[in-house]
Amino acid sequence: MTDIPSDTADSQTFQQADFEEITQLVAAEFRIEESIMEQGTPMYYLVWPQETKQAFLRLLTRLEERKLIAFLRKVDNRVVLRVVSKPPVKPSNPRTNIILLLATIATTFITGYLSFTNTGMHPIVSGAIFSVAILLVLGIHEMGHKITANKKKIDATSPYFIPGPPPLGTLGAVIMQKSLPRNRDALFDVGANGPIAGFIVALVFSAIGLLLLIPAPMPPDAGTLDLMPTSWILLSRLFSSLNLLPQAPADGVLLLHPITWAGWAGMVVTMLNLLPAAMLDGGHVARSTLAGDKPRMILTFASVALLLLVGTEFMVMAFLIVFMSMFKHPGPLDDVSGLSRNRKLLTVALIAVFILAFPVRV
Repeated sequence: MTDIPSDTADSQTFQQADFEEITQLVAAEFRIEESIMEQGTPMYYLVWPQETKQAFLRLLTRLEERKLIAFLRKVDNRVVLRVVSKPPVKPSNPRTNIILLLATIATTFITGYLSFTNTGMHPIVSGAIFSVAILLVLGIHEMGHKITANKKKIDATSPYFIPGPPPLGTLGAVIMQKSLPRNRDALFDVGANGPIAGFIVALVFSAIGLLLLIPAPMPPDAGTLDLMPTSWILLSRLFSSLNLLPQAPADGVLLLHPITWAGWAGMVVTMLNLLPAAMLDGGHVARSTLAGDKPRMILTFASVALLLLVGTEFMVMAFLIVFMSMFKHPGPLDDVSGLSRNRKLLTVALIAVFILAFPVRV
């Protein structure tokens, strides 16, 4: 999951000489219809249509040399470019990341220590395996965001892991973006690459975990796993056809291995993050793909309804989405240039990942 800042920036009052210099920079990249100073801020109404994506990136590079940034927006059917001072980036305290990571290692280890006592595994072994597996799933997901953010020149923190109670021992992880993506392509990439990376790891752990299911007599406190990701159903059928899937003994059960449980958690985390709502990863993808607030609001309501339809297990997440939707998504610096064709096609792959990670009641 990623969080991004608003599009507000500390403004400065520009002098006439500054305005003329900035106007020359803008005019070198865009055809200008009208240029004005509005409350001390350079504003440019651009001739439309014209090429904006590469021109805006070139302009940003030249503005950043002067510690300035720009916003490109459509306002009342006119394309407006606004230049402001670049806000300072507050440095992160890596100590916070380390403390939260250590706390999450502890809570996931305790969860693994307590949750697999019926499997015959030594509690220390099960605790260590589960902790490493779940942190790998979450960590690779977040590093997918972080590496992409670095590549796209977006200031972002290292992952913050969030400790939590059983049955997972964690409430996930998040990176904080301190600057806006440059355009919709960058916003899409940051939103999409985390779930894709996390899904691949979760799929590997799910496949290994299904092969490691532990046949055991029915324990008196045995529960059932009611929600199974779609990918698990497909993997189970594949492994059964190859006679690889462990078989439960008569009047017995198949117990989850710690890796199996980490794979399940990774699938659910991927599904939740890909919901096209608010500041979730899927919300970033929707924001970069769809124009206008109305279709995105419809997707947000659909996401909440879908979670409530699945079951009460996701009620807290549904309320969290409702809360997050109260804050307007700021979008990228360039909110005029469209999404590239390849990324539009990749949206189909993200929908497939969402379906494969979606849990169904069995």
